[in-house]
Amino acid sequence: MIKQLQIPSPSGSMTSARGFRMGARTMTDKKINKHELRTRETRELLLHAAEKIFVRDGYEGAELGEIAALAGRTKGAIYAQFKSKEDIFLALIQQHTAHHRAEMAGMLAKSTSIEENLAALRKFYLRLLEDKAWALLFLEFKLYAIRHPESKEKLQKHFDEVMPAGQERRYVELLGPAGKGKYGLSRTEGVKTIQPVISALAVETALLPDFLDDLALKKVANLIFDALMHPCPKDE
Repeated sequence: MIKQLQIPSPSGSMTSARGFRMGARTMTDKKINKHELRTRETRELLLHAAEKIFVRDGYEGAELGEIAALAGRTKGAIYAQFKSKEDIFLALIQQHTAHHRAEMAGMLAKSTSIEENLAALRKFYLRLLEDKAWALLFLEFKLYAIRHPESKEKLQKHFDEVMPAGQERRYVELLGPAGKGKYGLSRTEGVKTIQPVISALAVETALLPDFLDDLALKKVANLIFDALMHPCPKDE
C-alpha cells in the first residue's frame, strides 16, 4: 500500500499524507489563549471578507475599508494583521494552497497504487474547473504582479517555496515514470503545467459561458490531463 508518497498541491508543493495529518493534530492540540483565539478569528474574518471584495471589485478596485466593514472590524484591524492589500492577497493564496493540500492529502490517503493516484489527481483538477471566480481573481493578481516588480518577486518567492526545484524523483514515485522521446514530458513539467491550463479553461468559460458546455469542458479537461500526465510512447 502506498502511504508515504509525496503529495503535490495544485501549486506544486509536496507533503506526505501522514505528515499532514500529524501536523494538523499538533496544531489542534496546542492550547491557545483568548487573545490568540480572537486574533485568529479576526484574521479569518478579514480573509473571508477580502476574498468576497476581491471577487466583486477586482484586485486593484478593492478597498481596505470595505474589507474591514464586511468583516465587522475596523481598518486598523487590517493593519494589525497585514502590511498591505497585497499582503492580504498573498495570505489568501497561502490559505488556498493549504486547503488544496489538505484536500489532496485526504484523497491520496485512500489510494493504493499509482493508477489510483492518477485517478485522484484527475478528479481533483476537474473539480478546480468549478472555482471560476478564484481562477479569474488569481489571474488578475498575476497580471498585477507582472506589472509591479516587487509584487512579482513576492509571488515568485511563494511559488519557489511551494514548488522547490529537484522534485522529479518524488513526482515519479507518486505518478509513475515520465514520458520518453521528443514529445515526452517530465513529471515536473506536467505538474507545473496542468494547474495554469485548467485555470485558463475556467477563466475562458467564466468570460464566455457558451464557449463550452459543462460536458464538453470536462472532456477537454480530461484530454489535457491525459496529454500532460500519461507518458508518450518512446520515439521509434
